[in-house]
Amino acid sequence: MPHIIHCIIHNLVYDQRLHKLALTTRQVGVTEVIGIISPRTKANLPGRPYSVRRLWVPVGRGPLFFLIANLRFFLHLLLRRRWDAVIASDLAALPGCWLAAKLRRKVILLDSRELFTQTPFLVHRPLVRWLWERAERFLYARVHYTITVSPPIARYFERKYRRPVWLVYNFPPRGQAFASPCLADKLLLYQGMLHPYRGLEELILALREVAEWKLWIIGDGPLRSSLEHLVEKERLGSRVQFFGIVPFELLERYTRRATFGVSGEIPVGLNHKYALPNKLFDYLREGIPVLGGEAPLVQRVIRHYECGKVIAPWTPGNIVQILQGLSQAEEEYKVWVEGARRAAQDLHWEKQAPCIHAWVSYALSRSPLPPQREVGSCASIQAFSTLLESSEV
Repeated sequence: MPHIIHCIIHNLVYDQRLHKLALTTRQVGVTEVIGIISPRTKANLPGRPYSVRRLWVPVGRGPLFFLIANLRFFLHLLLRRRWDAVIASDLAALPGCWLAAKLRRKVILLDSRELFTQTPFLVHRPLVRWLWERAERFLYARVHYTITVSPPIARYFERKYRRPVWLVYNFPPRGQAFASPCLADKLLLYQGMLHPYRGLEELILALREVAEWKLWIIGDGPLRSSLEHLVEKERLGSRVQFFGIVPFELLERYTRRATFGVSGEIPVGLNHKYALPNKLFDYLREGIPVLGGEAPLVQRVIRHYECGKVIAPWTPGNIVQILQGLSQAEEEYKVWVEGARRAAQDLHWEKQAPCIHAWVSYALSRSPLPPQREVGSCASIQAFSTLLESSEV
């Protein structure tokens, strides 16, 4: 059987997309995941049904972190006796993986999870952004088997590098049973990285005016300390709780208690504008309605399935107005719960597995990757893409 290696810089404790991809590639060949452990990511990793190795990097952030992490990937793959293909998780892990695959004459695949050069961290840092843009231009042009997470990002890469880019959405595995959310609980839930422009500052400021609503924040990241300071400054500590990183195996225990899941990304840069984040589909998997912000594709999912409320613009005043109105929206809330359950029946990972098998098979046989619409096993993905891009949505 072929030996497939996944390499990722993100924290393996909470990275659901890689876990789902690894489970799927296990059906094609022997699968191993290689991650990074640093002074900032020492959390214990729950057992996984595939081989896992974490390489030590002595610094936790900054250019040196990326440089050393990619050097570790490169040396590990270069010296590894047997492997057939490596899947790099995003541009951050691609340099070391690509160079090792080039020297070892192995297959390199790319899971481009975002429009990396358009992330908020780079939008206002022109020199760093320039460097990553040069890295993307050099490397993406040399990778022939790429998947990404939303149609606009796929089109961006296809036009720029003139080759097919397939879609694999951030759908969760099919759930076992739906939660029974209650509007009277008035509990908002955010789960994900605490990065700029996720709409959290605006949401916290809105809570000053709606004393009956509470907020749970699950995740970690560079914005956490400033968010905690804002909560303390506004004296909201009794209503806003931070839970830190929760292994995705345990995440549904929190999700199922929410009244609404929050996906309030503010489209500063194309990456947030084109976002279709994990958390949106995780909320729907449990039958939890969504409060969505300004990201157009998030809005289209909410409106098509009638599974929540769009708040645009995502400002404290507008959020306050909506939350106050929701107190009298019992019947509407029931419609949203049913819409979330209907969405969950359509948008689950298992529908995508045959298409992922095809993607990996093309790579292992070194066959040219055709347009995704021409591959029958990708029909369900194509149907959702058509829905997202329909002018009627």
